[in-house]
Amino acid sequence: MNAPLAEDRLQCILDLLARHGSLRTTALTEALGVSGATTRRDLDTLERRGLIRKMHGGAALASQDQGYQDRAALHQGRKTDLAQTALGLIRPGQTVYLDAGTTARSVAQALRRTPELTRTLRVVTHGIDVAYELNGECPLYVVGGEIYGSTFSLTGPDALDTVRRYRYDLFLVGCTSIDPTRGPTNSNLIEAQQKAAIIAQSTRTALIADSSKWGPPGFATFARFDQLRDWVTDHAPADARAAFEEHGVQVHQPQLR
Repeated sequence: MNAPLAEDRLQCILDLLARHGSLRTTALTEALGVSGATTRRDLDTLERRGLIRKMHGGAALASQDQGYQDRAALHQGRKTDLAQTALGLIRPGQTVYLDAGTTARSVAQALRRTPELTRTLRVVTHGIDVAYELNGECPLYVVGGEIYGSTFSLTGPDALDTVRRYRYDLFLVGCTSIDPTRGPTNSNLIEAQQKAAIIAQSTRTALIADSSKWGPPGFATFARFDQLRDWVTDHAPADARAAFEEHGVQVHQPQLR
């Protein structure tokens, strides 16, 4: 079998890292059927694009190389502001699906501070930390599955089957990046599939993502712009705002303090 061409090799490397989390360079070389020098050049290319992080003797997806607690410590004030803005989209009595991840945890914490709203809701999530924050605050349904440590989430075939059984009034979803032409993306294929399935079951989907997510290349797209109703962000660059509003997406930003 012929060795894959350059861009095909890059995609193969991303696919392999998405499945395994991290791999040694020798394993990637064997899987691709190329020389070690070619694999190392490909890894250099992917690192320059911001898609992977090289480690001693191997590589991992960029987002997976950063621990959950490290990400939770980043931009805490910004996440709090976005979470408070997102609460303005929730109506009493709704069934709300709350995504996993550090921004979703900030939304859960904001919900704890507004019990008069939260106690009227039914919340569904696959986020372990989100469930911890909301335990005892409202009717809470946790989707079961395999633990994905990078986001403290429950994923896999069982989770995918479960989220397809129900309907949601509002899905508050995060992302790894926002591709200007393809839409929001996730670094993990399984999580991307799960987000797409939840969107299909939701009356309204609101993306919560700060402006740093706009533009970087992503791995797995989980939604088109026209599948979103809202974008909650700290700042909307002109080209980003135009891309969202072209598809009827409302842009929401925290009020200046």
